[in-house]
Amino acid sequence: MSRLHNELVARRRHRGSASQGFTLVELLVVIAIIGILVALLLPAVQAAREAARRTQCVNNLKQLGIAVQNFHDVNRKLPTMVNQPVFANPSTPTNPWPDNQFQRWSYLVAILPYVEEKGRYDFFMTNYLGKQVPWNADAGNKLPFNSAKIPKFMCPSDAQFEYAEQDRVGPTSYHANRGDYMVGDFWWECRGVFGTGGRTDLTLGMITDGLSNTAAISECKLGRNNDRRPTLGFRRGTNLYNGAPPSLCLATVGPNGLFTGNVGSAAPTYREIGWSWTDGLHIYSGYFHLLPPNSPSCGIAAESWELISSSSYHPGGVNVCMVDGSIRFVNETIDSGNPAATVQQSSWWGGGNPQEYMGPSPYGLWGAMGTSRSSDQNPNDLSSN
Repeated sequence: MSRLHNELVARRRHRGSASQGFTLVELLVVIAIIGILVALLLPAVQAAREAARRTQCVNNLKQLGIAVQNFHDVNRKLPTMVNQPVFANPSTPTNPWPDNQFQRWSYLVAILPYVEEKGRYDFFMTNYLGKQVPWNADAGNKLPFNSAKIPKFMCPSDAQFEYAEQDRVGPTSYHANRGDYMVGDFWWECRGVFGTGGRTDLTLGMITDGLSNTAAISECKLGRNNDRRPTLGFRRGTNLYNGAPPSLCLATVGPNGLFTGNVGSAAPTYREIGWSWTDGLHIYSGYFHLLPPNSPSCGIAAESWELISSSSYHPGGVNVCMVDGSIRFVNETIDSGNPAATVQQSSWWGGGNPQEYMGPSPYGLWGAMGTSRSSDQNPNDLSSN
């Protein structure tokens, strides 16, 4: 009996010692397997998240496109870049937009009632139009306007979606098409869709290049102050002018892929790309079809002769809302012609003021997408470019 007891105790001790834990080699193997699984799964998770963000971005653009069309149905014209016809001062008919309290409100402000923001729009009409300017802070107001951060006006893929850098004004990712010809902020000439109220108030019927061929709205990354990366910073001190070729902007990028010279807005610090959704100047809510997507942006200053290029965090290109409301993803490698070309060098140029030129674009298929009534022919499927 004693012998049998001793054997049972010995067996239990043997089993206990054999199941005390893993060896070091086994632990390393398990850790390596976990690491491999994480490495395989993480890109898939990130890709799935980006796909979801891109889908939301497309939905945002689609809603803006529908809003622009509904605005047109009600007002019989499209919103403009500046001098919105719906914000004209009836008490001064000979000068409907006498100052910045009337002039600089953006297309996004004009379409607020058509994106389920009627309450915000009514607040603006009562408390802001003719009384405030787009860059004033909102201290003390119960319903912030200039500083409001409206999710539907932002691409969720943007690294600054929470917009922690600047709270003075509210941001936007979605900029209006000014065309493929370099003009100043208040110049009435416009080869794009969003002109200047009182001079280039377009209707859908005037867009003879085709509603499905003409871009209305595209994305721009939110700018970062003093950033030298071409799609995030703004290169100031670039001598742009009436009809300037976009090659001047390309020349500001050094061999290391970063801006040379002065970048940022100098002062005040809120003057960066997309930093004010309520403001109709190019840097805040406009863009040009002069350089292909994800190209640099530059100008004389942040609020003077700004060539703003479309850009996004979506790999390889940008989303574009066409005038008919359809959404196209346009590759950054799309044909954009000769960046050193000017209108005057075109065989279609017939003299006169170059800013009034209405012939085909010198800047390839991307330029043609930016024209609204220039007899451009677009035989290619834009969605494949």
